[in-house]
Amino acid sequence: MKEIIKSVGKILSEGINYRFLRWKGKPQYPYFIGELHRVGGSDESGEEEYRMLLTGFYRGGDDMQLYEAAERVGEMFPEDTGRLIRCRAGTMLVSAGEILPDIQTEGETELLKMQITLVIKRWKGKG
Repeated sequence: MKEIIKSVGKILSEGINYRFLRWKGKPQYPYFIGELHRVGGSDESGEEEYRMLLTGFYRGGDDMQLYEAAERVGEMFPEDTGRLIRCRAGTMLVSAGEILPDIQTEGETELLKMQITLVIKRWKGKG
């Protein structure tokens, strides 16, 4: 899991304000926080599946900045073809999945929030 977090995080950080699990310091809007979840177990081919939930936040006058950042995520990890990432412990295919815009935040009327799911399929072995 550590290698997935680092590999995908490096790509995300090149295109958007991103941190894993929590933002530290003063927020740089828009920004995204990631969390990784394993889906099921591995099979005989060595395939494992994960979901990375990216939660984006924006506060300010130009709400489109959050949507533009979400589009950059979609360009980094295309939904139809995905992005192949070779790593020390194998290979993974990462693609953008479901996007939930305009999520309500309790007590925060000025904070815009959205979620993007990245689907990650990983195969162990030489990359």
